[in-house]
Amino acid sequence: MSNTTLPPLPISIEQQLKLNTLLYKEMKPTSPSFLVPSSNGFSLILVEEGHFFLSSPYGYEIKKEQAILFSPLSSFSLTAKQEGSFYFLCFDGDLTHKLLTETIKNGNFFLGDHYYTLKKDLKHLLTLDPSTQSDAFAIDIFSLLMHMYHHSTSLSKPMYPPIVMSAIQIMEENYTYLYGIEELAEHLEVSKNHLIRTFGEHVGMSPLQYLTSVKINHAKNFLEIGETSMEVIAVSCGFSSADYFRKVFKKETGMSPKQFQKDNHSNKKAHYPDELYL
Repeated sequence: MSNTTLPPLPISIEQQLKLNTLLYKEMKPTSPSFLVPSSNGFSLILVEEGHFFLSSPYGYEIKKEQAILFSPLSSFSLTAKQEGSFYFLCFDGDLTHKLLTETIKNGNFFLGDHYYTLKKDLKHLLTLDPSTQSDAFAIDIFSLLMHMYHHSTSLSKPMYPPIVMSAIQIMEENYTYLYGIEELAEHLEVSKNHLIRTFGEHVGMSPLQYLTSVKINHAKNFLEIGETSMEVIAVSCGFSSADYFRKVFKKETGMSPKQFQKDNHSNKKAHYPDELYL
């Protein structure tokens, strides 16, 4: 636990803090994206090792020893650019919302300056059994909550210029229907060359490479489920044909869709703890 002085625990803390999900996960660039659907809770991603790209729908790069807190109703996906590992926490409750809603009202927050404190709290939480150590569990979650409340630092400026953030949002939301960059540039009312140059300077890849990665990541999730034909996956993910999808997938991942499905199908349902009411 941290040495930070904490206020007294509320008497009704078991009704005010609710842990929905807590896990530690390792990922490689060939791994399926880690998808977090929209919920009423706050979400925390803390990167232990590696380099990840996080869409929410705007893009963030989050690296080793960085953490980011997401407001309720945020949905996002996490993709590994380098092999690495991270902690993921989702929690809500009256006290959580009371302390964090005002703090985070202007957007998501980086918590990198307090990485080691947060990591220590998360690692300790993973060692506890809430069914037999409920008091310690509640105190640890309250400690973690107070660290985020006191030390959140607002993202003072966008990670990327408006044209790049708009391009990312359009690609994330319309990847099924986008087949090239010309129509993206037209929608943004900029030249194709300007879009490619600006996007590359800030993201480190071309818009077409980014669009392809979005399509491939969604295809990986279909393949994990293992109940959809290649033809349907191709159409659903914005590829002109199943053959073209197979060709691009192998080029991007180094393996065929079938091989990826074989290697990942058995792990398609990661274990998420049931909701824990404290």
